[in-house]
Amino acid sequence: MNRVSGSGWLQRLEGHRGDREALVVEGRSIDYAVLTARSSATAERLQALGVEAGDLVAVLAAPSAAGVALIHAMFDRSFVMLPLNLRLTEREQREALARTHARFLIVAEGGDSALARRLSEAVGCGLIEFLAPDAALQQDVEWVSLRAPSDALSNRFADDRARRRMERAALVLQTSGTSGRPKAAVLSLENLIASARASAELLGSCEGDRWLLCLPLYHIGGLSILIRSALLGTSVVLHERFDAPRVASALEEDRITQVSFVATMLAGVMEVRGDRPAPGSLALVLLGGGPASQELLSRARRLEYPLAPTYGLTEAASQIATRPPAAPVADEGDLAAGLQPMPGVEIRIVDAEGAPVETGCDGEIEVRGPIVMSGYLDDPRATANAIHDGWLATGDVGRLDPKGRLRVLDRRADLIVSGGENVYPAEIESILTTHPEIEDAGVVGVPDEEFGARPLAFIVLRRGVSSAPTDLEAFCRARLARYKIPVEFIEVSELPRTASGKLLRRKLAR
Repeated sequence: MNRVSGSGWLQRLEGHRGDREALVVEGRSIDYAVLTARSSATAERLQALGVEAGDLVAVLAAPSAAGVALIHAMFDRSFVMLPLNLRLTEREQREALARTHARFLIVAEGGDSALARRLSEAVGCGLIEFLAPDAALQQDVEWVSLRAPSDALSNRFADDRARRRMERAALVLQTSGTSGRPKAAVLSLENLIASARASAELLGSCEGDRWLLCLPLYHIGGLSILIRSALLGTSVVLHERFDAPRVASALEEDRITQVSFVATMLAGVMEVRGDRPAPGSLALVLLGGGPASQELLSRARRLEYPLAPTYGLTEAASQIATRPPAAPVADEGDLAAGLQPMPGVEIRIVDAEGAPVETGCDGEIEVRGPIVMSGYLDDPRATANAIHDGWLATGDVGRLDPKGRLRVLDRRADLIVSGGENVYPAEIESILTTHPEIEDAGVVGVPDEEFGARPLAFIVLRRGVSSAPTDLEAFCRARLARYKIPVEFIEVSELPRTASGKLLRRKLAR
């Protein structure tokens, strides 16, 4: 099979036995021979439409077989993928495209074609649309170029300096800083492969494994499942979205051996299954996306779910430290402790000045190893703040025990993890303070039984405004994804701040 030179990613897929199952979609099995052929055809068609190695290509699509083939094609030809979060508002999508200067936008199954056209016109990126004729990739995918990139974007990517910024890059994933200013983490294929190999080494793998993928493919957690399975030659059972009853049935009926959940997903599946023990085929439940309650962990453990609590970051290509299901639990009262660093990954705890602290002391978690991103796209200041001497400053607080195992104490001081989604208060505050009647705003997380946490907003009205605006929910809905909208807006006379103006979130309360 002749291909234009690239990363050689598809050669890895070709190295697996062709009739081995690679993907299951809507009950239909797709083997590696078919997946590789369709991925190669996709790559060739994209090149014919003008996509070149090093181009940043945004993707707006729901999980599908054709979408998986697209991801493998992009990795193979060194097209740099920017997956767009389907839950973001049009304004947020437009800003992401403009901020990253994506040269193309691909809209596929599950994507909004009308939205894609508006986004393309607004920022000048090229627009490509494809329709998959069936779920099993038995027929060719129809590709249509709807718009060419603007001259400005084409000239930018023709510039050698712009090309160099994408050297070795494979993924650009959006994340938010505590300042509220979104950033874009740049991950190389080497980062992704190192993470996949380390995970397989720590957690193990068998030839007949089936990993249920019900996480979004615009997050590193979902993408890492595809990468890991492609390297190992195992199978992915793909669901378009998480649906607790469907997932609960699939665990048993589809002989699932591994699955990745956030805490709310695990709770939903256990609610459907009741007190039935975990299916006998299930060997691993990788549990990440934020803290899980001790009650949930204890119940899952009683029902013999093979839990592997994990701590990770987008900036570190997913997992940083994980406790395998078979690892002994030192403290039954703290089932989230004892996370082992991934093979090849170093973890240290530092104080406020960046000096390493003694074992057992609390401090900021820093990580070093082949999983760490190269930096944030076009943001040298943020990159310099995050990475020094190869160490990634996570902003999270934790401690190491005498055996070097990690206990995460807090997920970034201000971060709200809601249903597995990261919500940064400063982003919401920056939106609220654009309202003409709001002078100041502060946002914190409050516990929520269903989502783990939800944002709660405190607002200070402008002088002369006598009562809180009644349109705040609608105001936020037009500008923020639904999961970022505060559950309540509380009027206060002032917000607690330091002499330097820093908001003291810990002092905000109902």
